[in-house]
Amino acid sequence: MFKLIGNVSKKVYYESENASDLNKWRLNKFLKDSQADGHMVSKYDAPEAMVIVKAKTIKSKKEYLNDLLDEGKFEEYRRITMGNSDRDIEVYGSGKDTPELINRRKKVEKLFRQGVTNTAEIAGEVQAARSTVNHDLRELRKTYPELRQRRARS
Repeated sequence: MFKLIGNVSKKVYYESENASDLNKWRLNKFLKDSQADGHMVSKYDAPEAMVIVKAKTIKSKKEYLNDLLDEGKFEEYRRITMGNSDRDIEVYGSGKDTPELINRRKKVEKLFRQGVTNTAEIAGEVQAARSTVNHDLRELRKTYPELRQRRARS
């Protein structure tokens, strides 16, 4: 976002997404052509000296994270939300350091990413109850937002 601001009064004359549109508006608004002695003369008649400033839009952390998800930057989203924690424990163990739980959730994630969306099939493959598979998928969706788009069927 760019703004055309008066140097003295700090009045915002125009806002635009890019500087070229802002410059076109400025020239169309303040440039006047006149005929003098057979020549075209351009006269720039602005009310005051102006400056083009790039305005930074300040977003909240939640808005920024939602923008990352919309753009498909899942790795950066995970890096920001997870910080420096141990990935296996955070993603698959939900804070618990249990190897069986971590390995089961890895298998559930692998099957779900392969396109198996039926929870009964996943439960048969990993030898767990369907309610456990549903809980595991719910936990995985918290960390892997790309899994939210594809829902599992019961």
